[in-house]
This record gives sequence, structure tokens and C-alpha cells, in this order.
Amino acid sequence: MELLRIPPSLPILGGTVFPLLRQYRVYGTHHSLTWSSLQTTGRKQNLNGGRSAQCATSHGGASVSHANGAPKDSPLPDSLLRDARILYCASPAMGHNKEAHPESNKRVPAIVDALEKLELTPKHRGSQVLEIQNFYPASLDDVARVHSRTYITGLEKAMSKALDEGLIFIEGTGPTYATQTTFAESLLSAGAGITLVDSVVAASKLGLSPPLGFALIRPPGHHAVPEGPMGFCVFGNIAVAARYAQCQHGLKRVMIIDFDVHHGNGTCDAFYDDPDIFFLSTHQVYQTITLHTHC
Repeated sequence: MELLRIPPSLPILGGTVFPLLRQYRVYGTHHSLTWSSLQTTGRKQNLNGGRSAQCATSHGGASVSHANGAPKDSPLPDSLLRDARILYCASPAMGHNKEAHPESNKRVPAIVDALEKLELTPKHRGSQVLEIQNFYPASLDDVARVHSRTYITGLEKAMSKALDEGLIFIEGTGPTYATQTTFAESLLSAGAGITLVDSVVAASKLGLSPPLGFALIRPPGHHAVPEGPMGFCVFGNIAVAARYAQCQHGLKRVMIIDFDVHHGNGTCDAFYDDPDIFFLSTHQVYQTITLHTHC
């Protein structure tokens, strides 16, 4: 699970803003990936090229423009944004499924059911909790700010194979699978994060206490490296949202907090050479909890 924080005074995804550190140290190593089935390569150094290339990056020979037009307006009216305390988007990716797999399409419905039992849904909380339902998928340019064009186009082409075979594996070591709907549903899930950034930024202009944004989405993303999938993850949803916040809204410095049993290696790799993204990961290693920070 991950939280996205954008300074100086905008609580964007997850809560209050943590002060950003000015002295950084990096711990740990990178994770390489070879994805032979779609002819991608391992991690390259300086993939995102530092701050100067954040919004005009070249991946696999394809240039990504500074922005996909003007920042989008929130899909919610100002009156609802002003009263809300939590905004959320749900993207269960029901077609992206492998029975008995730990990352199956039962995950999001199970969480929604739990929220309902705890009376934390709009039905019980009224205008304090709002679900944004009609949101758009991320564009290819949005995703290409984080992932290589070779990977994106390779995954799109692999959908025809998934249509014929029903289910394919898209990672060399096997655990990350795809169905014929994976590409479209992964774009929609990445779009949920983008929609929440737009909505919370819009709400921040209406009052001093803007709502929090919560993306209840799958496939997950924090293991997906710039050049390919990994560990059940397809696109780096939080990374796409962070880059979008920078490029579309001019929010230069972003803090991402990743809390999971596993290290968020994909998000770490995406921003490894970027001094304006502070990435903090807490994860379990050898029966202990470790803290991994990176800017």
C-alpha cells in the first residue's frame, strides 16, 4: 500500500504532509528485470534522466510531451468537494483474474464489503465520503512518463495472445499474469490515481481542509519497474500519479510512503535519480521490519 504526499500545503493522497528532508541517503540496491517474452531489457541507469527530464522524457525512442493538455477539472462539483473528507475511486479489474491466485479479482470486492460492514461508505457517511465513479483511464503518455514505450506497446500487443489463450504470463519468472482485459484495466486503475490528484488539487483551492484521496485499485503497481512487470504488478500506479502531479499541476516535490511486506522496488527504480521525489518504503526482511528511504 502506498501514500502520495505533495507539498507544501496540499494533503493529496493519504493525509497530512510530512516535512521533506533536505539531506538524503540511499540504502539498498536496484532490481533488474529481463522480460524476454515481450523483448524488453533490464533496468537502465538514469532512465528518467533526473528532474530536467521528468515531464519530457524519452523512453524507447518515443518522446513524452510536457503535458496532455491543461489540467483536468474534477468530475465532482465544487459543493461536493468542499464538504467531502475522503474521495475514493474503485477499479476492481474483474477481467484481470486467475483463480486461486493471491492477486485475484476477489480483492477489491472484499475490501468494499469490509468498508460497508464498518459503515465507512457513502451510504453511511453521506457527503463526507464520496466515490468518484466516472473517471477516465490514464493515457499512454501518462504511463510513459514512468514506463518505457517498448513495454507499454508490448503489453498492448500481448492482449491478442491473451485473447486466444485466456491467460498468459507476462513476467519471466512467472507470477505476473495477464488476460485479454489486463491492458485496458491497468490503464483505468492508473487513471483512478490521476483523477484523485485532479480532484484533491481542485478541492484544495476551495478551502483549507481538502479531502484525502484513496485509490482502491488493481492490478497493483509498486513492483512494476520502468521496463516491465514484476510481482503481480503491471503499471506503477502511484508513480504515474506522482509524475502527473508534477507535470500537470506543477507540484514539484512529492513524497511517497510505501508500506507493505515487500519493498516497493519498482517505484524506487522509477525515481532513483530524481531529487524531487522522496520515496520511503517500510517492508519485512528476514523477520524484521526495515526502513528504506530514497529521493
